[in-house]
Amino acid sequence: MSTLTVRLIEPHEFDTWDEFVASSPHGTLFHTSVWKRVIDSAFAPARLVLMGCFDGFMLVGGCVALDRERYGQRTAVTPLVTPYAGFILESPLGEKLSDQTSRQSEVLTALTQWMQKEYAYQNLINPPHLEDMRPLIQAGYRLTPRFTYLINLKLPAEEIWQRFDGSVRRQIKKAEREGFDLSDEMEPAEGYALLEATFARRGEECPVSREMFDAVAGAEPLRDYRQVMAAHHGGRLASYIVTLKFQRTLYYELAATHPDYLSTGVSSLLIWEIVKAHACEAWNTFDFVGANIPSIARFKEGFNPRLQMHFQAEYLGAPLIRLGKTMLDLLKR
Repeated sequence: MSTLTVRLIEPHEFDTWDEFVASSPHGTLFHTSVWKRVIDSAFAPARLVLMGCFDGFMLVGGCVALDRERYGQRTAVTPLVTPYAGFILESPLGEKLSDQTSRQSEVLTALTQWMQKEYAYQNLINPPHLEDMRPLIQAGYRLTPRFTYLINLKLPAEEIWQRFDGSVRRQIKKAEREGFDLSDEMEPAEGYALLEATFARRGEECPVSREMFDAVAGAEPLRDYRQVMAAHHGGRLASYIVTLKFQRTLYYELAATHPDYLSTGVSSLLIWEIVKAHACEAWNTFDFVGANIPSIARFKEGFNPRLQMHFQAEYLGAPLIRLGKTMLDLLKR
């Protein structure tokens, strides 16, 4: 019987960790050491920690979370602008289904036991395709289903176009007639101002800091993973989308549109341009990274994507934390 050990991944092991993430069916860019650099720069003194589960010298699973202190307690949470964190497992190597299930349960149990010793509170938004969450339920985690939308990029662009709702196709054609200048150029200050305005229209403060925005939209660590698609009109930034690419998946990471151009269809045009450029190429999936806010979900539904469920796992390990969480939930009602 294997003996599993869980510990933090050391900096000299980052290459090995990233190879494991790339090979895992649950691994995303947001589990890598590259994303750790981004988060650490924007959230210091909090840091993104990479926990590895080892069978001897071999990585067989892991967990990623933002390690930060709240009210004197160490917590492990999913940071902002990070659609997926949490647990990932090794790719099955041809074992029988019963053997795979037993192995995954063993690894998840080892990880949850270690996490619960280290963190009194956890809030982890786990990636898609990590579906058997029974070990987390048995370990006392509260699970909440979450949803995202996926577009199949393995189809020809013409077929994807025909799958769009008629209203979306009309919006795209309308935007094409407006004569927007499309490019990969965007001034970060302009981009952030549009994002702030998006939240201001809802009476909310922008939750994304300027440091985090710059780290995602323009900083060096993500240069090889990032694609910016921007639309200008008369020299003015009208709309933009920042996507991040990893392992044949495009992630819809940041987006905003100027209020004066909301009715032009420009945001639909930018999505179509991105999808069209990557269809039937080396990419499998365009991930909208979210289908949980009804108004935004309705917009995304028009592109006829596939609905994908994943799970948020919350752990409240101390009585005071459980009491505080209960009070917060009551206040939100």
